[in-house]
Amino acid sequence: MEGNEENVDMADVVASDNKETGNSTPDCRIITFNPSKDVYPHQKTIDFGAGCKGNDGIIRKGKKIITVYTNPSAALAGTLISKITFNNFYVDGVNIKGDVKSYVETPSNHGSRAMKVVVNEKLNSSNGDSKTFTATHYWEQTAGGSSPRHQDDIFKITGNAEGNEILDGVTSIQWTSKIDALHPVIKSGGCNYRTKGVMNIQLYITTGGKSTFTECLDYGDGACDNKATLSINGGTPQEVTLPLLFWPLSL
Repeated sequence: MEGNEENVDMADVVASDNKETGNSTPDCRIITFNPSKDVYPHQKTIDFGAGCKGNDGIIRKGKKIITVYTNPSAALAGTLISKITFNNFYVDGVNIKGDVKSYVETPSNHGSRAMKVVVNEKLNSSNGDSKTFTATHYWEQTAGGSSPRHQDDIFKITGNAEGNEILDGVTSIQWTSKIDALHPVIKSGGCNYRTKGVMNIQLYITTGGKSTFTECLDYGDGACDNKATLSINGGTPQEVTLPLLFWPLSL
């Protein structure tokens, strides 16, 4: 969940300043700007309607509202670039509330552009499961910039996240995740998925006696697909399909 939707959020922020033609994208989303995408600040609304299947195979519905405060290519370090909020927004049936803020970490004129992404969300599934999610991630651009659609952009992602889950109305789980500094996550503009990198996850079950689980999520060797491997407590890695929403296949 964490990686997949953050990928989409970042793409939506970067694309806010593209010279797109018209208000409709090639898929089923409807994008509008108020007052204009060339004016700062402006609001970009992405309307997924009653159900819209993206290129990543995920069905989203409702609206994502992005307030873009400044042109990220010209902003100074520490500047708030954008804030994303949600209006009756669902991802494969999971309701998402909260916000995502993006800041300039390193300006474009310093060579390698970097952004800080701060996430504060709550997820609720139709069966009553819930999850809180807070994260601070750093997206450093290591290549690209020549394509107007950002297809050749490559980002290195580092950072941490944490939250709580309630499953079946009973089981309480606290969790933390950290991207391995020696194996940062890699995301390219030409792929819907993260293609390399390792995330280490700690889970603490606090209901019915305390239990601790250690997970390692490996995004792979660079292939553009929605597959990863997940090992639990040092066990044999198993192939999983992304995104993963709730424990035991968490994040």
